Amino acid sequence: MNDIEKLTKDGIRKIPPYIPGRTSESIQEKYHLTRILKLASNENQYGTSPKALEAMKDSLTSSNIYPDPFCIGLRKKLGIKYGFDSSGDNVIISSGACGILSLLGEVFICESDEVIFCTPTFGIYESTCERNGGIPIALPLTADQRFDLDAIQRAVTPKTKMIFICNPNNPSGTAVDSAELKRLINTLPKNIIIVVDEAYIEFADDPAVESMIPETADNGNLIVIRTFSKIYGLAGQRLGYSFMNKELHAVLQKSTPVFVATRTALAGAMAALDDDEFVEKTRKGNSEGRAYLTKELRSMGWTVYPSYTNFLYADSGYNAASLADELEKKGLIIRGNFPCSRITIGTMEQNREVIEIIRQTLKEGRVSEKGK
Repeated sequence: MNDIEKLTKDGIRKIPPYIPGRTSESIQEKYHLTRILKLASNENQYGTSPKALEAMKDSLTSSNIYPDPFCIGLRKKLGIKYGFDSSGDNVIISSGACGILSLLGEVFICESDEVIFCTPTFGIYESTCERNGGIPIALPLTADQRFDLDAIQRAVTPKTKMIFICNPNNPSGTAVDSAELKRLINTLPKNIIIVVDEAYIEFADDPAVESMIPETADNGNLIVIRTFSKIYGLAGQRLGYSFMNKELHAVLQKSTPVFVATRTALAGAMAALDDDEFVEKTRKGNSEGRAYLTKELRSMGWTVYPSYTNFLYADSGYNAASLADELEKKGLIIRGNFPCSRITIGTMEQNREVIEIIRQTLKEGRVSEKGK
């Protein structure tokens, strides 16, 4: 341990590294490619809401002026959109979904508190726990790659402080039974903070996959997280939002930094909420692409788990990391750091290219088998 590490809090030293998706620029430079298909970070391949783009351009002329320090305008608009009153006092704005996750750890997780989640899932849950001295309780997903709600309930102890449920889950793309999730929320002790991360739920075209936002009104320990990064195509603006009841909101809002969002990001988000046409275009295109990729990959013998997101989690039968490495050489970037491959759904043109590149790569026979 070097001198700087000795000065560092135990929780920070324990943080597992976050593995980001590789950038187009790094792969382009590494393999001297002219075309890159980046489908590793679940970005919206249909771009950004045109209304948001126009609003952000207009906002640039006021770049010398500080933004709304408490994001009140956006909070009010979101509150009304999702059935709350116009006060905005049920909504927290953050720097992406990661911002609220970090805040929750800072506010609630104390030394030796237990934090429950299933894995594999979004890595920030574990690092949020670790950095604040908590004890991560990582449970396996079910055999069909869903969050195991029964196992979560069994894992609750007097030391449990927080539970993270990613629904739909990243990276598996699966969703839990909504009735069972409501039951869990309403039967857990009220001294446990329940966090339901719905970053991808707008892509779920099955009406049985329900949002838990309405449940926050009557549950003082429930927080539901959303983001502008995915369906609205604003990943580059780093803006997340979350819902909770007013008592919980009062604690978190006073702990939220002022000026958490830029003037440009706020303008884009306000306009994006009005762009139903873009949202529907994205949802429809994603649904068609998801069906196409699922069919094609299954025809190749892959196991493709049911997805309610803008990506697929699929077992090729090969080593996922090796497959990702070989695909990168042809300019296709997917995620290979999970037990299965995670592939972002693109436009139909991109999806067809994905299948062509995968077929060609596997035919060459350089991808390692599982376990190697």
